[in-house]
Amino acid sequence: MKKLYKLDRLSVLGIILISILMTVIEMIVSDPNVSQMPQMGKWLKLLLYVIGAVVSFAIGYWLFTLLLRNNDNYKVKLVINLAIGLAIEAVLITIIYLIAKKTNVWVNGIAGVLGFGTLALLNWKFLEVPQSDKIKVSVLTGIWFVLALF
Repeated sequence: MKKLYKLDRLSVLGIILISILMTVIEMIVSDPNVSQMPQMGKWLKLLLYVIGAVVSFAIGYWLFTLLLRNNDNYKVKLVINLAIGLAIEAVLITIIYLIAKKTNVWVNGIAGVLGFGTLALLNWKFLEVPQSDKIKVSVLTGIWFVLALF
């Protein structure tokens, strides 16, 4: 895991794009109305999903950096942790939807516990910040999990 945090900027950007791609795939798979849409509607829906995934990732990153603004050397680790946690959640929701053909609070809860739990664990273990800031980050992760249920 420690080698993962020593990546260059292009590799970190690739990890972010993989996370955003997984989130977009999860949104497309779990939307039952996409197959009945005309071609232009599908492209517009895809654009909205991409914008939503990017904005969601950016807001999450901004909130975490807002909490950790008094610290240094955490940004690459934070971005990688966010990408891993959100990608795990998106993959699990996609797999569950493909098996059960529906999503609800329970599906989001199970996938969220695993995805956001991984995010919280990675942040707790690998972020080199004081423990009070780790507690703040963990609380924000918990709030984000509760908001992601609905």
